[in-house]
Amino acid sequence: MTTHDREKKSRVARDFRRVLIVLVIIFVAILGRQEYKIHQIQKETDATRKRVEELQKVQADLEAERKRLSDPKYIEKLAREDHNYVKKDEVPIFIVKDKEGQNGKADTDAQKDKNTMTGNNEKKAEN
Repeated sequence: MTTHDREKKSRVARDFRRVLIVLVIIFVAILGRQEYKIHQIQKETDATRKRVEELQKVQADLEAERKRLSDPKYIEKLAREDHNYVKKDEVPIFIVKDKEGQNGKADTDAQKDKNTMTGNNEKKAEN
């Protein structure tokens, strides 16, 4: 074998390695892209599965509520609590809860109004 043949084989081997390296890089890139897509799909599947479980719980709650709504005592309870219904011959009592800050301000404002009115009456009396 001559040096020319060896150089030619060496060049062919180098070119083959380069092509092989490029092909491996392309293959790894395609494989990585596919793995990323699979990962994204798995995340979406997990999120969808959780959403389905939540909706199933909501559905079960609604079914239980629907069953309770066929009970006249439960309907009466809802009407009394939510809509302030009373039976005949019952006297409704409403308890209004105010915040202390609002009461204190209302009392102060009422006192100022009373003082203003008293001051005006005193001025009229002087004239």
